[in-house]
Amino acid sequence: MSQYHIRHGEKELSIDVTTAKCRYIDLDIGNDLSVKMKVPIGMSRDMMEQYVDLYGEDIIRAYEKKAARNHQSLPETLDLENGRVHYRSGMKLPFLGEMDTLLRIKYHPDHNGASMYTEKGAGRGRSLVIRTENDEQDFIRFCIMRYYRKRSEKIVRNKIERFAADMELTYNSFRVSGGNSKAIRSRFPYAGFSSRNIDVKNQTTIWGSCNRKRNLKFDWKLAMLPEEVIDYIIVHELTHLKKMNHSKAFWAEVAQVMPEYGECRRWLDKHGKEYEIF
Repeated sequence: MSQYHIRHGEKELSIDVTTAKCRYIDLDIGNDLSVKMKVPIGMSRDMMEQYVDLYGEDIIRAYEKKAARNHQSLPETLDLENGRVHYRSGMKLPFLGEMDTLLRIKYHPDHNGASMYTEKGAGRGRSLVIRTENDEQDFIRFCIMRYYRKRSEKIVRNKIERFAADMELTYNSFRVSGGNSKAIRSRFPYAGFSSRNIDVKNQTTIWGSCNRKRNLKFDWKLAMLPEEVIDYIIVHELTHLKKMNHSKAFWAEVAQVMPEYGECRRWLDKHGKEYEIF
């Protein structure tokens, strides 16, 4: 085995090169961010250098994408209480795979009901501000659930229309679900905003589903995930409009739209359950 180094700006990558009985060059970036390249037996060093020079920028981009995805899991420092996040002012919440949403809870004993709004922060970040007289964790969770449900609806609407058009598919309806809205409304009737149509499930997360009536359903926490994982979930469910199974033909359809779906699927298998604490 030999090594080859490529530089792009200030970045340098080491590529482990091995020969194999193959017809084409195969490059793989592992979960440990190691870069390995298999080349056909007998390929010259000059030909390898030409390949890397030609595709160097693509390799760097793929590496950076993999590195970012590897670090888009939830931090272990989130405070938990009975297996759920304990919400407190000053903590960070995830949005599109980044922990850049600052939660600010302003308690006002004389505040009638509750109000919620966002403020722009540094860079892409923002603050989610909740003004309320109620300091119950279930109520704060309901407010946060409502915020993410609205964000998820907007994200899904934009993406589902684009992917459905690209895939030449039509669907009947979609909705972003969430638990027991009647119970929430009966417990918090004084909230300063409507809780109609909120259906938040406190159970194992099912990120998306599709039924034979061509209705699509997505989880309210979708907006917390990295954007390309959201793309994968939407493409996955849209593909069920063609094939209501997980056959080889189904995955081939997914791959036509999203060739890198395998990495997103593995990320979701590895990190998806982490989001059940919200």
